[in-house]
Amino acid sequence: MIEVNNLFKSYGDKTIFEDVSCSLKNHRIYALVGINGIGKSTLLNAITQPFSFDRGKVSIDGINNRLFEVKFHFFYVPDSKEMFLNLTGAEYLKFIIQLYRQDEKIAEEKLKRLSVMFKLDRSLNEYIANYSLGMKQKVYLMAAFLSGASNLILDEPFNGLGQDGVEDVHQLLQKLKKEGKCILLASHSATDISKACDEVYKIKEGKIYRS
Repeated sequence: MIEVNNLFKSYGDKTIFEDVSCSLKNHRIYALVGINGIGKSTLLNAITQPFSFDRGKVSIDGINNRLFEVKFHFFYVPDSKEMFLNLTGAEYLKFIIQLYRQDEKIAEEKLKRLSVMFKLDRSLNEYIANYSLGMKQKVYLMAAFLSGASNLILDEPFNGLGQDGVEDVHQLLQKLKKEGKCILLASHSATDISKACDEVYKIKEGKIYRS
C-alpha cells in the first residue's frame, strides 16, 4: 500500500506537483501514464526517495518513507537500465535476494524458473554491462520479483522486451496481484500497460487524475 498526501514539488519557479494525493492499495495494479517530461519520474522519485519533494508525506505499508525500514517494503526499477554493470546477472540477483532477506532455497527455485521463462538461464554468468537492453530489463524485473517486496514500482517495464517477454511479464504481474502486491507501472504509452492494470492515472498541470 502506497499513500501520497499533499505532495508539492517545484524546480525553481516551475511547479511540478501541487497538493497531489493518491492511495494505492494491495491486490491492485496501477498505471501512471503521460508523455515524457510530464512528471512521472518525479512522482516515482518522491515515493522512493524521501528528500526529493518539497512538502507532503509519503508512506509505504504505513511506514513513513523517510525511515530506513521502509526500504524493504518496495522495489523500484527505474527507467534507466544502466545499474550494477560491474556484476554478472547471477551476482546481482543473489545480492538482491540477500539484501531483501529472502529464504535462499526458495528464492533459488524462483530464480531458476524466471531465468528459463525470460531465456536468461544461459546468460546469468555474463556481466550486465554486456547485456542488450532487453536482457537488462529482464534481469532488473527478475530482481523485483525475487525481492519479495510488497510494493513494486516499475518505470517503463516493457521497454526492450519482445512480445513474448511482454506477455510473460503480464502473467507474472497478475499472479503477484493475486498474492497481494501493490504494483505501480509508469509508461509514456497507455497501450503498453492498459491491459495489465486495474486503474490508470494521468498527470496534467501538476495534478493526478484517474482516467
